[in-house]
Amino acid sequence: MKRHEALVQLSRDHHFGLLLCWKLKEGLKKEISVERMSKYIGLFYLQNLKPHFAEEEETIFKVLGEEHPLIKEAISQHRIFQKMIEDGFETPEQIEEFRALLELHIRTEERQIFPEIERQATDQQLADILKLAHPELKEPDYDDIFWK
Repeated sequence: MKRHEALVQLSRDHHFGLLLCWKLKEGLKKEISVERMSKYIGLFYLQNLKPHFAEEEETIFKVLGEEHPLIKEAISQHRIFQKMIEDGFETPEQIEEFRALLELHIRTEERQIFPEIERQATDQQLADILKLAHPELKEPDYDDIFWK
């Protein structure tokens, strides 16, 4: 999907989130212990998801405003992810719930929120977003490759 340059890096970050979803799906299929997957989720959240969510909330979500229904839902989901991480994971079902919500969240942003931002943002808003430093997300260093 073609994205405005101001949203390209955030859209690329979503690739890593979807890759996490795939890894968790593989881990669940292979009946990998919740503890092993949970450690990776926690690391991935701290290094990737948490800064990504903060960047979205501090920049692009402001284009539509916090009262926009899609933005309200996205921010609510950000808080749910944070609570899930804080509470920890004890069952495969909790891992699957996290995985499914993350996949839905990313697809909603890509298919609904980002196109809406592109429609409503002014040229100046997009230029301002472009001026900001967008940290590029990357795979965390992690030795336990449970998904293979």
